[in-house]
Amino acid sequence: MTFANGNHITFVSHGETTLLSEKGKLKLQSHLDREEYVARVLDREAKSTPPEAAKAMTVAIRTFLQQNANREGDCLTIPDSSATQRVSASPATTGARTMTAWTQDLIYAGDPVHYHGSRATEGTLSWRQAMAQAGQGERYDQILAFAYPDNSLSRWGAPRSTCQLLPKAKAWLAKKMPQWRRILQGETGYNEPDVFAVCRLVSGFPYTDRQQKRLFIRNFFTLQDRLDLTHEYLHLAFDGY
Repeated sequence: MTFANGNHITFVSHGETTLLSEKGKLKLQSHLDREEYVARVLDREAKSTPPEAAKAMTVAIRTFLQQNANREGDCLTIPDSSATQRVSASPATTGARTMTAWTQDLIYAGDPVHYHGSRATEGTLSWRQAMAQAGQGERYDQILAFAYPDNSLSRWGAPRSTCQLLPKAKAWLAKKMPQWRRILQGETGYNEPDVFAVCRLVSGFPYTDRQQKRLFIRNFFTLQDRLDLTHEYLHLAFDGY
């Protein structure tokens, strides 16, 4: 098929893709199962290897779809566009379907989710960086936690974050870190975290989730709260030592 801009593609369809006329213009429209759609986007935007990077990417793709698609009855609609998501016109590869099935229904609930081929910023998963992280042995949930520190794994039908953020606590800690760095950087095992989140503790004692890089404290009102936060930060900064 040749498009108006001169681009052309060859693709396979088993009846899911149709050619429509809308306001005098022709357009392609596909009706896809959600997980087949995620797998096709993985094929188009990235690839199915390395596995842990691909798993992280499928969660990001699915989350972006939930956050940005329009609803028409029981269906979700989203344009095939570089401004949203690019989707393969042909059926998904076996590898992409396998990775998508592994993370079926999983999303990363919380703040808006974005991804990019090479650009790495907070709130944006970089495919290039995800591949490097997977090559270093990181799991898909660790890759996601690095890209989206304020979000949590959840299910499509229950998009709730398990981290109730304490932004004032995080801001206080970020202000203190440069002061502490001058004291701690000469200590064995010190490794200042690039990203982290401070979350409200529902019950129990303050603790650190090292894998997700999250500090859980009761609140941020008292001196004891600041001491708890400092204590948990040190656990994270000296992780593995």
